[in-house]
Order: sequence, then structure tokens, then C-alpha cells
Amino acid sequence: MRHVFRSALSALFCAVLMTQFVSCSVRTDPPASTGAGDDKDSGTDTEKETDKVTETVTEVFPPDITEKTDFTTDTWVAVDIDFETVTAYKEAEQLYVVLDAVFTNRENGVVLRLPAFWRGGNTFTVRFAPTSYGIWDYVTVCESDTSLDGRTGTVAANAYKGDLQIYRRGFVKTNGSKYFVYGDGTPFFYLGDTHWSMLTEEYDRAGLGAGRTGAESHFRYIVDKRVEQGFTVYQSEPIGTKADLTDGSLSSSDAAAFNDNDRYYRYIAEKGLVHANAEFFFAGAMNEKVMNDERYLEAISRYWVARYAAYPVMWTLGQEIDNDFYRERGDQKIYDYTNNPWVKIAEYIHKYDAYGHPLSGHQENAIYTTVTGKGTTVRETDNGGRSVFYPDDVTERTGHDWWAVQWQPELSSQINDAVPKNYFESGKVAINYESRYCNLWTKDYGARAQSWIAMLSGFSGVGYGAADIWLYNSTYNMNEPSNDGLETITVADKAMAWGNAVNLESAYQQGYMRRFFEKFDWWKLVPDFNDKSRFDGNVSSRKRSYYTCATAGDELYVIYLYSKNKASGTVCDMDGDAVYEAKWYDPRNDVYTDIGEIRADKTDRNGKPAWAAPDRPEELDYVLILRKK
Repeated sequence: MRHVFRSALSALFCAVLMTQFVSCSVRTDPPASTGAGDDKDSGTDTEKETDKVTETVTEVFPPDITEKTDFTTDTWVAVDIDFETVTAYKEAEQLYVVLDAVFTNRENGVVLRLPAFWRGGNTFTVRFAPTSYGIWDYVTVCESDTSLDGRTGTVAANAYKGDLQIYRRGFVKTNGSKYFVYGDGTPFFYLGDTHWSMLTEEYDRAGLGAGRTGAESHFRYIVDKRVEQGFTVYQSEPIGTKADLTDGSLSSSDAAAFNDNDRYYRYIAEKGLVHANAEFFFAGAMNEKVMNDERYLEAISRYWVARYAAYPVMWTLGQEIDNDFYRERGDQKIYDYTNNPWVKIAEYIHKYDAYGHPLSGHQENAIYTTVTGKGTTVRETDNGGRSVFYPDDVTERTGHDWWAVQWQPELSSQINDAVPKNYFESGKVAINYESRYCNLWTKDYGARAQSWIAMLSGFSGVGYGAADIWLYNSTYNMNEPSNDGLETITVADKAMAWGNAVNLESAYQQGYMRRFFEKFDWWKLVPDFNDKSRFDGNVSSRKRSYYTCATAGDELYVIYLYSKNKASGTVCDMDGDAVYEAKWYDPRNDVYTDIGEIRADKTDRNGKPAWAAPDRPEELDYVLILRKK
């Protein structure tokens, strides 16, 4: 637990603790960021957007466990425990061996029951991440194999003392709010980077497209760079895996491929990123043999959970499977929203995931599917464009607790707010999980703008993607130009290799955006949508700005202006008796510029106190911030 002390009290408190413990560890840090990295701050900020007094944060840890145990790890950090069977199983039988390990913390009585996975040969493994400090006792349960049943052991879980927030605070979860939180309840800022073919990215060599990066590993270089840039989530699909689960069985070669894949999942975890991962295979590879074999679906779901639930993960099931992987346009013809097999898979994952990781289904483009169908624009969409996870009974059965949205907001006009409103009105967390990829369907301006638009339209995080990274060596839509409404993305633009794409300006600007929001309680912002109750971009009949606005009552206004002109607008429904501090924020360079202290100087269209904001400094996107003093 974290405690805030004045520096004069910290030594005294440790001394008191030492009367109870043999020893204690004390770490003094600045106030903790809600991020997942190393808490570094930007050198480009002119000042913090906070009036809080800087306090010393001292974290006091219990002593490392000295009692002899079979395994030792840190809280929330996975450890593998292997068990050997003497039973000679046939090739197809190992997947159906139901081996669990029941872990109990001696001090607080917490119990976790975790499934095992077949590693290959005679070895079954339980991957365990202790959720609290102390000694955990375990016992195995396997009714079908006496050589695996009743095995006992102990795991010492010391307090994690490193810098990674995900292990200091605990795995990310939902708590009934509109945003993700760490295990200790601290809000988590979701900033994801997209890698649909992660497993084709070379692990032990630079591979194609590295350019002058000096990378020794294609995969690890990008992970490290994204951590440096401020990303908190890694979004992946298992495209490119050598483990073939589409044939209805798990072979020795499949198990070996999973062992190889584990390197990727483990490295992402070691770097402190949350891994939003889809399961099994590309959604389009689902076939009737697999979807109709519920015993097999349950077994591979259990297997996937056993492999990866002890890492900081989120489940996203499969690419665009909500509501039915574009059945209406012919992408698949074997199921619709009434018998979508991914719903059953969600039920099984929820059943076996003792950690309760967030679970969603990657949605079709929002023109096809939203929460209730509002905002969709394609005629005759299946189920009226309603999510297969919308009904309450489906949510309860599957544990579905967040929306992995695919929305491309307008960039050359005021947004149509029907889509974000539909998600904001839902009780679940909503992430704009997939939008336009930079240097494929947009450029830096659009990639930056769509993230800001989403964050101020009620979404609690965004996914980002860039050329040759979102899908390595992709041939998809590469041979013709695209246009995002603002700029043309040429065939030459699309040919950018990952070694250059990893350093696109918009990638760094995603991290700037995260730092901007983490300087205040961003989760308290309420979007104004196009209601014009808090901001009106109509400066005159000939002059207007495109914008998104979110506020915390009349205390804080955050307005993103993205039209390519200098127009701003009118801040509405202010406290007429208050003084506000106004600033411009440049989202391209992470720089603030003071406007000064201001008061309401007019009334809005509803007769409430308002302020006519000045023009932007340049004909580029800017953020206007007003904070009541």
C-alpha cells in the first residue's frame, strides 16, 4: 500500500514498522504517475497543469520472506511450476487432461484455482502470479491422473519493489466505472499500439525494414520504443503463429510453437505493458468443425487462459468478431449473431480466468456495429448493428466488461457524435481500439487528431497503429492511395518500413497526449458532444472551428480544436463570478502557452456566462484549457 508522508515522518514510521518486522525496505519517490512505465516526465512541458503541493511519496515494503519455499517470486510476477506425469498419453489426449492447482495465501486466506497447460512431452505447467504478499501453499487436483493429483508445494511472494506500475499496483481491471483501474483502484490510462501479426516480427534478429535502427530484435526493439514513447498497452492478434488450432486438435508441434510464442508474451509482460490479445487464430479461420465442437472450444479456451492469464492481459477474442465478422458483406458465412461461436469462447475464458482480466470482443467497424446499433450507417446490418454482447444475460455469462471499438471520426468536419454517445451511455468502459493507421489511411495529423477526438468524446483510451507495424509485411490496401478527408496517403507513403514508422511523430504525440491527461483527473471529464452546452465552435456565419470538448463541471474545460484554421469559439456555461486560468496546449510539440487569467465576458445562447476565446496561435490543431482558480 502506498502512503503519503511529510519527509520528517518517514523515518519515524519505518522505525515503528521495524518493531513488527525483522527488516523493512523504504523507497522514496515523487508522486506516482498512473502510467505503466518508469514514471519519467517530459522535458518539453513548460509547467505542470496542477496546483497541488508536491509531496514526497514513501513506500514501505514488508521484509523479503526468508522461510524456505519451493519457488520465490514477487507479487503479480508470474512463476512457472512444472509437473511430470507418468501416464503415456496419446497425441490428442493431453489437451483434455484437466489439471488444476489451488493456491492459498497463508496470511489473508485468498484462494486462486488455476488451470495447467500441456507444455509438451510429459510436462504440464501451472503459471502463477501471486496477487498478494506472503507464502502461498498449493495442491494439485487431477481426477483422471493420480500421478498429477495431490502434488503440493509452496511459493514465496515478496513485495514487488521495481518501477513498473502494473506490478506495483496490480493487474488492470474494471470496477463499474467508465475507465480501467489497476488492482489497487488507481485509474489506468489505456494507450495501445497495434500488432496484428506480432508473431511474424523477428524475435532474435532485426529482419526486414530495420533500416538504421541498430535493432538486434525486430519485436523487442518496437516494444522498447513504445514503452519509451509512453504506450501502456500492446494490442495483438495471433496472425502468423505456427500453432494450428483450426484443425480441432493440439499436437506436439503446436505445443512447441506455443513455447516459442511465450517469449513474446513474456517480454511484453516484463516491460510492464498490458497485453490486449486475441485468441487462437485469425477470426476468418474459424470453421464449422471447430465452432461445432464445444468440448474442443472449451479445452483450447482453458489452455489459452492457463498460458497467459498470469501475465497482465486483456482478452479481445478475435478480429472484428462482434457482431459476426462481417457476415452481411460475405467475409464469412458459417455463423451470424445468433450462433456466434466467439460468445461461447468468451464464456469459457471467463469461467477459467481466476484473475478476472477485462474481456471484450474486437468489434466490426462502427458503421456496421456499435452497442445498440445507433450510429451505424450500413443498411441491413445484422441484428440492426447491435453488439452480440449487448444483452444483460450475455454480459453476465461471458464477463464482457468493455468495448473494443473501431471508430474513424470525421477529420474534415464536425464529428457525428452518434457513435461516441452510444458508447458513453453504456455502463461499460469504451476504448477506441482501432482507428486509421498512420501512413496507411491517415498521416500524423489525422492519427493525432483521432486520438484527441476520442478521448474528449467519452472514450477512456485509444489504440494507435502505424505502417508495417500494425501488420508486418502487409499487402492490404497497399497498391492504391487513400484519403482521410484532410490529406492523401500515397502508395509511397504506405511503403514505409517499420524502422521508420516506429519513429513517426504521431507515435510520440500519443505519449504527449497521455501525459497531458495524467496531469489532472481525466477520468472525471464529461463530454459535451455536439450539444454546445459547454463550447460552441460557431464564431460567425463564415468562421467556425471543428472541436471536441469535455469538462469537469464548470471547474475545468478541455477543448480540442482540429480544423485547419485559427478559429476557436465560445466557452459556455461558466461560473460568472470566477476567475479562470487559460492556456493553449500544442499537441504536436507538448508545449503550453499562457493566455492569462480570464472571466466570462458575454452570455451564451442559453443566457449563461460565457467567454469568447481568442484565435489559435496557428492554423493547426490546438487544445484550449480553462481551469477555475
